[in-house]
Amino acid sequence: MLTFDDFDAWGEAVSGASLRLACNGIETRRWTLGMLDLGGVVLQVASEGAGTICYGASTHPGTILFLPLTLAGEQICNGRRLDSETLLAIPRGGDFQIHVRRRAHSWCSIALPFDVPHTGSWIARSAAGVPRLTRLVMRIAQSLIDRPTDTAAHREAGRALVAAASACLGEEREPPPQVGRPRLDRGDLIRRAMVTIEGQASTPAAGDLARDLGVTSRTLLRAFQEAFGVPPKRFLLLRQLHAVRRSLGAPGSADETVADVLTRHGIWEFGRFASRYRTHFGELPSHTWRRSRR
Repeated sequence: MLTFDDFDAWGEAVSGASLRLACNGIETRRWTLGMLDLGGVVLQVASEGAGTICYGASTHPGTILFLPLTLAGEQICNGRRLDSETLLAIPRGGDFQIHVRRRAHSWCSIALPFDVPHTGSWIARSAAGVPRLTRLVMRIAQSLIDRPTDTAAHREAGRALVAAASACLGEEREPPPQVGRPRLDRGDLIRRAMVTIEGQASTPAAGDLARDLGVTSRTLLRAFQEAFGVPPKRFLLLRQLHAVRRSLGAPGSADETVADVLTRHGIWEFGRFASRYRTHFGELPSHTWRRSRR
């Protein structure tokens, strides 16, 4: 089991998907990640010391299951609140949104060795199957997470995990919520918003983003609240904070300054940004910058 005191370093270690992550409300500066190859099925067990906002797309050739291990009712996937009887299923190449509001929590992902064809990720419900799968994950992690790999026990555990997961997928699939105007696909709107944001050199303003997407500010607000639990302005600020932190922590030229990094991200109100940065990360941008250059 790996332990991190930095959210971005933890996020880079998570496998199976291309992720855009931001933490939201840190309770404790501790993130953990454990991974088990169970003979073709990969179990990933993680804990986070904060709330989180995640937009991602699967890079695994099979279906991935996302399953809360704690605070199931606080974990919102694709606009739906999970509970102890539900999980998120992500087919090959499928995208997804997950958010947890300001709470430390834990989860697991199960990367299956086969794909379940589906037009996008979906919520699967099994009143008996999901609790059974959760208990099985906890037992496997407790027994094998720190043991030598590629043993008969790992392969047996993998077979049991695939059987339990398959039982959950064979039951009810919850339909997506009917929200907004019938013709509005909020998943597609979020997808286009992420492409637009990532295609710009600096973080856009929320109003400019709405105009670029051809929607009203209210429509964009509702889509972001549903997908990420925060309005677009907050989402863009969190994204900018993490982008700056990654830049400050990356190797740079000897004569580069903190101001150089900030201006590259479109920031000119240095003092105001530094205050927000310290509130979010517990240190000033200059401290992050100096630590990376020791």
